Amino acid sequence: MNYSYDRDRAEQLVPLLESIFAEVADRRQSIRSLERELNKAKREGAPRAIVGDLTARLANHRRELRHTSKEFERLGCVVDEHNPNRVIIPGKGGGLEQGYHWQAGTSEVKENSPLDSSVF
Repeated sequence: MNYSYDRDRAEQLVPLLESIFAEVADRRQSIRSLERELNKAKREGAPRAIVGDLTARLANHRRELRHTSKEFERLGCVVDEHNPNRVIIPGKGGGLEQGYHWQAGTSEVKENSPLDSSVF
């Protein structure tokens, strides 16, 4: 499906992008914490039930983190692989070059230029 956004529609995406990024940040933090906890449990010879529970919780968070990538795809957007806090939004005609980008922590979209990312 070909997505295209004008500036107004791109700006309307910002609250949704903020929400997705908040989930990404929470999931990443949970993953780091669970990885530390799981490594510690394994080092200390914790019972299988504890290791299994930690492993399952970690797998769940990783799966949900992958789902957030699909949410961006459903919007036609791309996360900048060189700046994972930046989302590229397709512009008129569906091209990324003529589109916009949004940086996590900001409330506005900016027009893309080749200097902004290696995505285009």
